[in-house]
Amino acid sequence: MHSQSIQVSDSIQSYIEKAEKLQEEYKYEQSIEIANAALQNALYNNDDKSLGHIYNIIAKNYETSEDDNKARKNYRKALTYAKSSKSKNLETDLYNNLARVFTKHNLTRKKGVEYYKKSYEYAIELKDTSRMIQPLLNLGEYYISRHDFDSSYEYLAPARKLVHRNSSNLVKTKLNGLLGKYFLSVRRFQKAEEYTDQAISYANGETKNKENNDELISQYYEELASSYETKSELYRKQDNFQNAYIYQKKQFQNILMANDHKKLKELRRANIKYEVDLLEKRAKKAESEQKESESEVLKWRISIILGIILILISLAFLISSYKNNTQKKRLNNDLLDKNKELISAKETAEQVSTLKSQFISTVSHELRTPLYGVIGLTSLLMENPDKKKTNEYLESLKFSGDYLLALINDVLQLSKIETNEVKLEKVSFDIRTLIEGIVNSLHAKQKSNANTVHIDIDKRIDTTLLGDSVRLSQILINLIGNALKFTKDGNIWITVKCVDCENQGYLLRFIVKDDGIGIPENKQQTIFDNFAQVKNENQEYEGTGLGLAIVKKLIHLHNSEIFINSAENKGSEFYFDLFYLKAVREQENSLNTGENLSIGTSNFYVLIVDDNRINQIVTQNILKKKGYTCNIASNGMSAIEMLKDEKFDLVLMDINMPEMNGLEATKVIRTFNANIPIIALTAVEEGEIRSQALSVGMNDVIIKPYDTQQFFQTIMRNISKVKML
Repeated sequence: MHSQSIQVSDSIQSYIEKAEKLQEEYKYEQSIEIANAALQNALYNNDDKSLGHIYNIIAKNYETSEDDNKARKNYRKALTYAKSSKSKNLETDLYNNLARVFTKHNLTRKKGVEYYKKSYEYAIELKDTSRMIQPLLNLGEYYISRHDFDSSYEYLAPARKLVHRNSSNLVKTKLNGLLGKYFLSVRRFQKAEEYTDQAISYANGETKNKENNDELISQYYEELASSYETKSELYRKQDNFQNAYIYQKKQFQNILMANDHKKLKELRRANIKYEVDLLEKRAKKAESEQKESESEVLKWRISIILGIILILISLAFLISSYKNNTQKKRLNNDLLDKNKELISAKETAEQVSTLKSQFISTVSHELRTPLYGVIGLTSLLMENPDKKKTNEYLESLKFSGDYLLALINDVLQLSKIETNEVKLEKVSFDIRTLIEGIVNSLHAKQKSNANTVHIDIDKRIDTTLLGDSVRLSQILINLIGNALKFTKDGNIWITVKCVDCENQGYLLRFIVKDDGIGIPENKQQTIFDNFAQVKNENQEYEGTGLGLAIVKKLIHLHNSEIFINSAENKGSEFYFDLFYLKAVREQENSLNTGENLSIGTSNFYVLIVDDNRINQIVTQNILKKKGYTCNIASNGMSAIEMLKDEKFDLVLMDINMPEMNGLEATKVIRTFNANIPIIALTAVEEGEIRSQALSVGMNDVIIKPYDTQQFFQTIMRNISKVKML
């Protein structure tokens, strides 16, 4: 009985091997027939392992024939039997195969990615390198197709370590091609070119290998087309448009070659089907040879059928040739269109270069003007001028410093927006308080031009809103600042209307109107461009022309537009719509936050850690005015020693210092003092340093130059938290 069972198992295995061989020879129908014969035997003998292999073969045949529904159904059956027979190798392969079918369609892509990951996990358990590589490459290719390059590299990096000398050339080609695309996305052009050239080298060799079948050669041509596309994009990004055009042409040529081989594969499938039909007809003829009359009729019919088949094959060739020529024409037209795009890109690059020169020239002028004032006024103060003039000089000095800071902030803000680094936040804020605060901050400019500001906020609006108050402030500061700047002895109206008052929020229209010099009609389309300015001889500083460019880009971040009504010498009106959610006004609890503690009521002992002598003097004097006691350390090492010897209430820590920087010093301090508040006092952009500072143990960040009131509020908030412990 046992011997008989082995014979049956061997018979099923031979059927499976024969079905797989027929599959490799494109004989899909015959492969399915043999697989079905094996299926009957395996079902009769309850051979789950063989059933898993058989359904896998059937599913592959349907997948090759692009019948994804039947392929998916049979892969699932195969997976069920693989699990019941505990065949881990087959399970690993089946998850990869299922993933391949699932990721073809939008609705099932997420499930397909999960199956790839499961296939990789099973391969790790089996310690099977070749089975690990395939899902990794598939995942890498999937994420690259979705332009998620960071996720793709998570899978390409381990795949690169697993691929070895004995790996198939198709695997090496695909890996190098995908790595080329990844490094191109992160602008590491040299690496991208190295990997892409390696992929091209492998693929070129295999397209000339006569042992490869048409399906495999078609895959290599597709990989070549993809690699040449990468090369074209690589040169385009480096403004080498001639080479970009050359490699784009090679890309289209290889697409055509891949299509030719696919058609040849389909033709061979048709020929094989024809051969099967012919053999069946010959068998019928042999059975009816006893009847001479019927034999003659059969021969006549077979001749007609053969003639029809030959005609159909000829027609297929003609249709294929016609389609091929049509596709070539279409690709040539695409090539011409792409060439025009590359020429346009070249012109754009030249415009960018001109803008860079304009930027350097404009910013250079705008920096030198206030710097001249700073240096000149400082010299006059050092020469002990008349005391009556001292306050006037100091006010001018402060104005020049504020202007320099505003200029630098504008340039940095524009850069952040254009590199998509600015993200909208949702915080609770009071719209009336915000607008009144902006107007108060611009009081000096309002007073100098003798203007009157009118604020009108729709009474239907609950003034507590939820949204990005910082971006709204930047928009309004620029618009109100311009209105005050270009209006003398006039009026500025700031209006907020409720366009649509929903249950959850408000669609608000912000209007900033003035009766100043106005904007000529021919300038109204360009004032929102970078560096665009309306010339006015009466202005002390013309500005960089960045304010309205920043305003427009910030409003675009809110998915809105800004509009203008203006006439020369009749004033200007700017308006835009923004949506804000309603927010519940939060009552501040001074006992919990400690922010309302009276500033300066306690004689706190503060350690200032800064290597810049001027910064030391400024910070020390600001603190002393409020009754604080201070000590100074010039670097991180000195700060550590002083904190070990003395008891301080708070540390103001600079980041960039010699010997030991502020981040390294904080790490050391936290090893022996976990509670003392440490606040970073730095000129580095807050977005760049905050997470880094908090991760090493700092409690807060203050950016230089700072508002004095906010400076002391931050200090008190952090000291209060410690005192309440």
